[in-house]
Amino acid sequence: MKGTRHSLKTLFILFSFVSLTACSVPFANGVNGKDFIKIANASKNIKNITKEGATEELITETKNVLRSIQNGGKAQR
Repeated sequence: MKGTRHSLKTLFILFSFVSLTACSVPFANGVNGKDFIKIANASKNIKNITKEGATEELITETKNVLRSIQNGGKAQR
């Protein structure tokens, strides 16, 4: 029952978000099945994120952005 309740809560939040955003930028072209799958997978995998991993990813992305700025925006990420 606990898992079902959590799933229903997640679906309610997702549908509320989509319906309340109306024509916001991410959903301007409509929402398809792949979008729902991406969101569901992201919410499932969020428990696997560690503080150390998030810190490392932030540092790496920051270095990539700064390197891109130094190269005049020509560096690929």
